[in-house]
Amino acid sequence: MKYFSTIAGIVLLSSCSNSFINHELKAERIGECTEQRMPVKMISNINGERYEFDYCLNEAFNAKDYKVERKGDSLIVSFPKPEAKTALYKLILDIDAKPGYHHILLGDKLLEIVPSEK
Repeated sequence: MKYFSTIAGIVLLSSCSNSFINHELKAERIGECTEQRMPVKMISNINGERYEFDYCLNEAFNAKDYKVERKGDSLIVSFPKPEAKTALYKLILDIDAKPGYHHILLGDKLLEIVPSEK
């Protein structure tokens, strides 16, 4: 019985996945979609990456109406397709993902992530 418990514990611990994606989005309406958009700004720290960018979305966009998923070594951030009325939003997206990723698609903006040398 003692060996069974040990083997069961090892199997249980080795089957746990160390893979995750934590994300949080803040959105602020800043104007009309005809205005100039700023480029994507990325800041890395020990808690992951922060992306700041402008994006045209539904006028009544809710910061919970987006999806983040992993495909291979890429993260894909999807926003709902704009319907009739749109507005320009400043978006701040915080992402912490393991394993690391090399590309991120923020709506229609594809970025390549170059790891910093330590």
